[in-house]
Amino acid sequence: MALHMTEPISLWVKTKMDSADKSEEDIRLRTIRDGFGPDIPDERIMLCLLDEELRIYKEEAGDTSQERYNTLCDLLDICHEESSHTHLRAAYLCEMAQVVCFQDFSEQTDCTAVDFTHEALRLLEEEIETPENTSRLKDNKAHALLWLFICTLEKNLQEAIERDAKLREMRKQSPCVENPIGTNDFNLEDKQKNEGNILVYDGLKFSLAAQNKFCQPLERALAEWASLLHAPVLPSVRNPKQTCNSIVMTGSLFKLMGKPLKALEAYQLAVELSRQLGDTQGCAYSLCQSASLLLEMGSTEQALIQTEQAEKMVTTDPSIEGPSSVYLFIILLKSQCCYSTGQVDSGVSYLCAVLKEANEQKRSKGWYMLRAQALQTCSSYLSLDTTSLPQTQRNRVTQHGFKSPDTALCESMKLLSSLLVTFVGKGLYGNNGNGSDVRFIDKGNNLLFKWRLLSELLTCSMKVIMLRVSCGAINDARLQCQEALKLAIKLQALSQCAELMVMKAELELMQGEIAESGFDLDKVRNLLEMYTDFAEPECKSEVKIKPRKVRPSLKSRSPLPIMEDDLKDILSTRWSVKEPIVRDEGSSPPLKAKPRRWLSCLLHKPTCQCPCCSEPLLSRATARWAAAEADMILQLDHSEAKDGFKLHRTTLARCKTITAKLATKLAEFFPLGGPAKGSTEPSLMHDVMGRVYLHMAVSGLEPSHSKVCSIWKVLEAGLAFVDSVRSPKLNAVKAGLIATKAIVSLVNLSRKKECRLEELFSSVWTWKAPKQLKALKSYQSSLKEPEGLSLSAKHKQTKLKVSKPKIQVPSSAAKRKGPMTPIMIPMTPVIKSNFSAKELSTFDFNTAVSPLAFTPIQKAKATATVQKSQKTASKLQFQVFDEFLPVQDKVQPVPAAPRRTKKSRFKVEFSDESDAENQAQEELIEKLSKKRSTTRQATCRNRAASTAPAEKIPPTRQTRKKSCALPRDTLSGDETLVCRGSSTRRLRSRNVSGKKLELEEESDKMRADEEETNDVLDLSIEYLRASDTETKDYAASDIHFVEVLGRYLCCDLERKDLLNKKCDHQARGPQAHLPYPDPGADNLSFEDIQVLLRSSWLALQHFPPPVIFPNLCALLALSMGHHDPITTAMLHSQSLGITSRHRTIRHLASSLKKLKKASSELSDQMDSLTLDESSPTSSMEQMSQLENIFSFPTADCSDFPQSHCQEFVQQIEHLPSGVTVCVMSVVGVKAREVGEGILLSRLEKGSPPVTVHIPTSTEPHSIRWLVQEMDSILVDQKALNSVSEKALWWEGRRALDSRVKQLLREMEQLLGCWKSLLLPLSSDPKLSAEAQHLYKTLCAKGMKASEEMLKVVLSAIPLLSQKDLKSFALGIWPEWDYDCEQLLQSAVLQLAKREEPCGHVVLLLDKHLQKLPWESISFLRFRSVSRMPSLQSLIGLSIQKENEHQSILKHGVDPRNTFYLLDANNNLKHAKEQFEKWFSSKPDWDGVCGHAPKSGQLEEAVATKDLYIYLGHGAGTQFLDSQVVLMRPVRAASLLIGCSSAALAVRGDQEGQGIILHYLMAGW
Repeated sequence: MALHMTEPISLWVKTKMDSADKSEEDIRLRTIRDGFGPDIPDERIMLCLLDEELRIYKEEAGDTSQERYNTLCDLLDICHEESSHTHLRAAYLCEMAQVVCFQDFSEQTDCTAVDFTHEALRLLEEEIETPENTSRLKDNKAHALLWLFICTLEKNLQEAIERDAKLREMRKQSPCVENPIGTNDFNLEDKQKNEGNILVYDGLKFSLAAQNKFCQPLERALAEWASLLHAPVLPSVRNPKQTCNSIVMTGSLFKLMGKPLKALEAYQLAVELSRQLGDTQGCAYSLCQSASLLLEMGSTEQALIQTEQAEKMVTTDPSIEGPSSVYLFIILLKSQCCYSTGQVDSGVSYLCAVLKEANEQKRSKGWYMLRAQALQTCSSYLSLDTTSLPQTQRNRVTQHGFKSPDTALCESMKLLSSLLVTFVGKGLYGNNGNGSDVRFIDKGNNLLFKWRLLSELLTCSMKVIMLRVSCGAINDARLQCQEALKLAIKLQALSQCAELMVMKAELELMQGEIAESGFDLDKVRNLLEMYTDFAEPECKSEVKIKPRKVRPSLKSRSPLPIMEDDLKDILSTRWSVKEPIVRDEGSSPPLKAKPRRWLSCLLHKPTCQCPCCSEPLLSRATARWAAAEADMILQLDHSEAKDGFKLHRTTLARCKTITAKLATKLAEFFPLGGPAKGSTEPSLMHDVMGRVYLHMAVSGLEPSHSKVCSIWKVLEAGLAFVDSVRSPKLNAVKAGLIATKAIVSLVNLSRKKECRLEELFSSVWTWKAPKQLKALKSYQSSLKEPEGLSLSAKHKQTKLKVSKPKIQVPSSAAKRKGPMTPIMIPMTPVIKSNFSAKELSTFDFNTAVSPLAFTPIQKAKATATVQKSQKTASKLQFQVFDEFLPVQDKVQPVPAAPRRTKKSRFKVEFSDESDAENQAQEELIEKLSKKRSTTRQATCRNRAASTAPAEKIPPTRQTRKKSCALPRDTLSGDETLVCRGSSTRRLRSRNVSGKKLELEEESDKMRADEEETNDVLDLSIEYLRASDTETKDYAASDIHFVEVLGRYLCCDLERKDLLNKKCDHQARGPQAHLPYPDPGADNLSFEDIQVLLRSSWLALQHFPPPVIFPNLCALLALSMGHHDPITTAMLHSQSLGITSRHRTIRHLASSLKKLKKASSELSDQMDSLTLDESSPTSSMEQMSQLENIFSFPTADCSDFPQSHCQEFVQQIEHLPSGVTVCVMSVVGVKAREVGEGILLSRLEKGSPPVTVHIPTSTEPHSIRWLVQEMDSILVDQKALNSVSEKALWWEGRRALDSRVKQLLREMEQLLGCWKSLLLPLSSDPKLSAEAQHLYKTLCAKGMKASEEMLKVVLSAIPLLSQKDLKSFALGIWPEWDYDCEQLLQSAVLQLAKREEPCGHVVLLLDKHLQKLPWESISFLRFRSVSRMPSLQSLIGLSIQKENEHQSILKHGVDPRNTFYLLDANNNLKHAKEQFEKWFSSKPDWDGVCGHAPKSGQLEEAVATKDLYIYLGHGAGTQFLDSQVVLMRPVRAASLLIGCSSAALAVRGDQEGQGIILHYLMAGW
């Protein structure tokens, strides 16, 4: 009957919909039952009519939720509780749940959508199953279970959105005052980003048990449908098409929840049902989704089979006309399969076809989704190295508008985010408001598309995070991770939530935030192991289903709660910004830290079927957790390296187990196409395994790890694994392993040749430091005759008067309980020889041993190379006491150590053995010392293989003390004897033989080569006891000796003498921090190592990571030297500003897209016909030119280095005239440490580049020491800011000034003769003639220096001393004789009266050297000097000056067009008084003084004014942050006058970042 009534009912529905357009609401809301009036037909007929009306409403394109609700009310009224239509009532209740789920019907019913589904399930469970109704009953149960899950999920999402909105509103009403703006806003943006953590941790109220309970209805629904469709006959269900769509939706929900195997099962059921129904499009869609899942799990072969089946169905369907979205999705899947298998040519062709069609067809949500997926594939192809993706194929991809993988993936993310906001509304993802008027409408495939969109958004977010890490943009990655994590928590997707939390911990670890990283890893462990359900218990009270047909009234949106509402208690207890985890600074020193617990599932058997071991994505999260935990252990405590490497090995074993299980399960799904002979294993875990191998190899470079990790075996295993799988995702991992292999080979080669690493490269450099020529002889002679005095002798000769300052700081407990109680702070004073006695007695204390700080004291953060020093804000006196003795009024004299001239680095044993045993021990050591001339090197090598050097002891008392001792069973043979001979107490007796003492001194010198130059001698009783864990008996005399030794070492040691001593050790041996030679290492030559470096560099050049790539460039430049000066300078310039270039490329691509969008509009096209040079067309050309300048090289490997050098020379010609560019960086062996050499390049337009290598390890103070000294000065300065007593503050300030002056002198001394490279060339015509004459004469004698090098040195003659000239002469030619000296002096006399060269100097500094005040050294102090992040930035400004005629770079700054912001926080009284009158006297100036600017006022000012002056705290980030700066082009020249306004923060291994770089980028 319903079939005959379809047409009239459709007409009825159309009439009512037309009435809705005419605002006739009464007609629209009437059902067909209302239309009959009192003459209602039979119940059976009415059910058919209403059911048909409901079906037609569901097919309508508009929003018919109210009409469907009214119709369902009539149907439920007929099928009431006491009727015989129980089965129908359950089906209609499920339909009612679908309507109520997405719209508020609270005024018309007291039931929620979950209540409707529960009632439907109850009725279906009570229904008696018969052969006639079995199929329909199972189908209805499955539908009810599905919608129970959907309604619960929607309820959770809505509650999470409302909770976030309330918390944001509370934050606005009561801003957090825990972190007020201090003297600068250096870390303000980081703090603001970290405030979002409260939303993350507040939502983590579920666990694995809760998620299993949450997903149980979905799994039951799938099981019902699986049993229903098990028979080959089409089941008799109410609506087979609707059942098929519901199964597809079940698959999409499983994918969203992170259960790919369940999703794959659902899609396979949908494929079979679609085939039975003859639905070609539906079957092809399900096959495509199956293929996409298989690709994500790494099963490329199975995915290709599914894709080919789908393609065959679509191409043979005659009803499909033109390229449909399903067909293009199939082509895109084929492109992804080609990417995985390495078939780049075919894959690029498929990808370009999809991109072309997706650009043309972009008016529906499906096409936008397809374009976003295509852009992700585009990013994958662009991330391939130049060997895998040749230049021709790369050009085919980039012609679609995306030149880097970062820009393509960023555009994909923007598309997906815009789709979500447009389709669902705000509040679900991103910080884009508390909500919007957009309401989701459940019509057609909208709901299915919603789940797909959310799943795709999470997947793309993870890709963006990993790519941001590769770019070095860790802050951006953390922000993206935070947003994705909040979405995963709202969805309660445990697998994605766990993996994102692990990624968050990894990002924090990269920035050196170890405590925060450990906290997040503990959160993940709790998620996976805590079986507590945090959900509120459901009330089981009966709910009567009585929906009412009422016309809905328009409700106004309820306002968010104010402070006096019910959430004020949450505010008082919960609202606080998550700060780095610190211990109670007012308490006693902490006990030994508890050992960290592993995930219990890591110890499960391989056959375990628990969720953490059987579900692929959850298992992947656990493997990543283990890898992150291992990395944290290796960074946290080197003494626990064994546990870290054990976790790494466990991770590798777990990855293999997960892969094997996944392969077995996929074989069960596809038995015909299972693991056939020669098939590849799933690659789901390959990237995790590759990163583990790389991290193990990099960690193995640490000397202390050589005992527990054979780095060569790790490298061989890692390279073998990467070569066996041949995954394109592992190209960067392979390059990192090759680079590490090259570094290890360099170390082994230097050991083999018994020279420093820098001497390996000396043959390719024309100039060599004069001291370097005799380094080997000096090293050998130093072993026989120690130079200088011992440490104890120096202290005997230095009479020190130490006046320890005394401070009394009120404890936090005293503040709470009542009267202020003085708390003593231990400090270790340090005497600096350059300071006066008054300075020493007043302020000078060692910040390396931090005091116990108490609240309220703000922590002073420093870089990773300097330990933290707590501020002590107090006006009271202070007293320092020794931590080993009671508080004393006077400083007690320190007893001398019992005849010890050196600190033993070996294990200290306490024993009361007899003198006879001591004598036998001495005789045996005496025999060993006689063999020293023949076995010294072997002994050193054996010692290096078994004994790890002492690690740097963190000075803070909160840190955990570490033991540097080795177990006795790790030593054997002669090693044991040597160690015992140098470590036992017997050797500290008074009767020590001369030979034994000589052997001890020799061992100390050799071990000193393996220590850092800035180790702090900070040993306590606990530390010495911890280093002797195997000793059982402690005599009273031994303990007394330890106390004396501890007091001696904790007393004042003169810093300069200590550092000179360590520098002497450096001069006698190989470079510090080198791993010990591996006996399994290949004997590679220098040329072989250079090939490895070149191979790794070429694999990373197109998208370089900022951690390893600068070190690669430096090592490769060192190996090139003066043999190829242009290539050397090119490599050096490529090593700087990598993160800045990545970010600038992304910003330029975004700006170019905006310009293209603007030019596509009709009005802009008409404007482009004018002669205005600033039209969008010219701006686009300029943006494209800038994009090409900042882009990284993508030339084929066969063209290296010719094409790279050609492009480099062209870039130099774009430099402004009269500008000298100086590129400076520190050269080290490992990427994660500060080296001891300086690489200095000089670039100038029209002149060939000049590059020199300046080794500093033989100098009194190396460049590493200078960097660490600067970090120490900054930490001391921050600590000094907390001193309230004026006289004390000034004394400390003068002490810091003296240290800075000494630092500047040391910097200039390190440069020596090469300070000339930092100066412009003289314009005197005599210079070229003298340089050419000197060059020809010296070349005739055999000298190999370049003419340009001589010209640079001669140009700086007025500033160079005779010592500098001698250093230059002996460095370029060791055979420098009297005749050469006369030639040089003649040239000097000719140019002596010439004026000093003038011109502008631009410094390009790496992340270490940018901390030093180069502009303040004597010869640059009064010159025009500026800094730039990279060479490309300077060239970009030069091109902008040439092309942009309206730029201030072209015309200069108009001082009348100025905007100023003065003392916006209104707390700088003196600055305000000094500048306010001056600024207000300028009639043309506009600005704000004494209060915050209005919203948008600063954005408008920097975009339209010529000059922007900020004078206040920091850089004004709280008023104009980095994101706002990049929204509009910045026209104004910005003058930021504030503390740390231009400082760059270096966190972890990343490059320096600061808002000043965003100002620079926004100017393009």
